[in-house]
Amino acid sequence: MPELTPPDDTGAEQAAIIADLALEVEHLARTVAGLTAAPTGQPSAGSDLPPPPHPWCWPRMPHTKKADRLGELGDWMTQVLFTWPSAQRTVLPCWPRHWDVVEELSMLYCCWKTAYLWEGATAGDAAEYLDRWLPNALARIEIRLRPCGQGHHPDGKRRDDTTTLTPVQDELRWL
Repeated sequence: MPELTPPDDTGAEQAAIIADLALEVEHLARTVAGLTAAPTGQPSAGSDLPPPPHPWCWPRMPHTKKADRLGELGDWMTQVLFTWPSAQRTVLPCWPRHWDVVEELSMLYCCWKTAYLWEGATAGDAAEYLDRWLPNALARIEIRLRPCGQGHHPDGKRRDDTTTLTPVQDELRWL
């Protein structure tokens, strides 16, 4: 049996092994960073994911943009939020006249977009929206609109607030 002798370039082989191990450690570090970032809904460093949706800052928004955003918010409410009968009962048609309620609804919309439309969303984001953000926002809105006293809104056909929303949008565009 021939005797095995180490090659003459042992140092070069060791350097190659060390370089391969360094690449593997770097890959594992990125994997761990991605796994630890996933539960918070934040992309990991070096991720190709777009950032999650940003909330709107109503006080700094130009009036014409406010009008457009109110329209977007109203569309979302009609198509998504009002599929929940409790939301139809809670959010009275005068909501566009209450900027504290508009802020609450736009925050809820941003949370919904993060949970359902953002590429980095997880099932946990949707569960948090349904279990935390939606019921708590509706509870706060109910308190804020209580003085309006417009009475009971029965479960039934999905409400469309376009007739109430359009004049507020027009007023904002005229300012």
